[in-house]
Amino acid sequence: MTTMTNLELKAFGAHEMSVRTPLDEVDAPTSSPCPACGATSIPRFVSVPDHEYAVAYVARYARCGMCKTEYQNPMPSESQLGSFYPPTYHSMSNGGWLMEKRRAMRVARLKKLVAPKPSVIVDYGCGNGSFLVAAARHLPGHRYIGFEYSEAPESVLLAEGKVTIVRGQLPHLLAELAAVGEVGVLIMNHVVEHLPDPSFVLSALAPYLAEGSIFDGQTPNADSLEHRLFGSRWSGYHAPRHTVVFSRQGLNRFMERHGYVDISIRGAFNPAGVAVSLATLPQRAEGLVVRKGPAWFALVALAAGLMPLDLISGLPGMINFVGRFKRGQQ
Repeated sequence: MTTMTNLELKAFGAHEMSVRTPLDEVDAPTSSPCPACGATSIPRFVSVPDHEYAVAYVARYARCGMCKTEYQNPMPSESQLGSFYPPTYHSMSNGGWLMEKRRAMRVARLKKLVAPKPSVIVDYGCGNGSFLVAAARHLPGHRYIGFEYSEAPESVLLAEGKVTIVRGQLPHLLAELAAVGEVGVLIMNHVVEHLPDPSFVLSALAPYLAEGSIFDGQTPNADSLEHRLFGSRWSGYHAPRHTVVFSRQGLNRFMERHGYVDISIRGAFNPAGVAVSLATLPQRAEGLVVRKGPAWFALVALAAGLMPLDLISGLPGMINFVGRFKRGQQ
């Protein structure tokens, strides 16, 4: 566990005071391999300011010449990563009507994936745990464990003890998993793109997965029509918080490299992403997107009307992914 604690710093940064780092002060790009497919071909870079929370940091993304995945290069330091998430970050609240509908959609998706017999379900990057509480209410009989990074480790029981929220670093989650048995479903819903070293995290979790366990989630698609239309204002960058923005090809290769088979990657219905892209259009550089009020709901309604075009284009802005773990395939 001591070694894991040191390595965990590669996957999440320590929370510190906001780091104001303009583009000309970040390190020079390197030829680091693509986190998705491992290739080192980088035909272009793009610089993206923070259009949502106005963090004064301009991220530089490299585009893999093989799989089209984009990833920050150079990757932010450990001390910078935590500072990119303000206390008002949207995943740390229960949200309103829209968030409730999204939770209901996630529960319905989980219902199709979980086995009839009791299983351990892990939500990696669970925010405040509201999804797991809803899942425990609608899908009883399972053990629910959520993980959220925190400098101060703690475990919190919710839903009358049916849900355990582990806050801390990855070794704290692994210690919990060692005590409960093999994981049947691993969920990373809008999480895998936040990890500076997603391969490290999946490799660390692999020994705790049951044979045939399910890896499920949703993430932006770097090779999307929305990305092409909005360019650096595309919400999928969510700069500087998104460190690795996978393409469908890159995500498929990434999952294969970590032992997943029967992989399915399909377009997802998520109008909030398009709404954020639309909200950034009036901005000159960095800016704020207010995710509440009449103006926000008008953007969401407009985005929902555009979603059929996004899905039928064959280049969706958001993708759902699912795969089955087969030990020995790594």
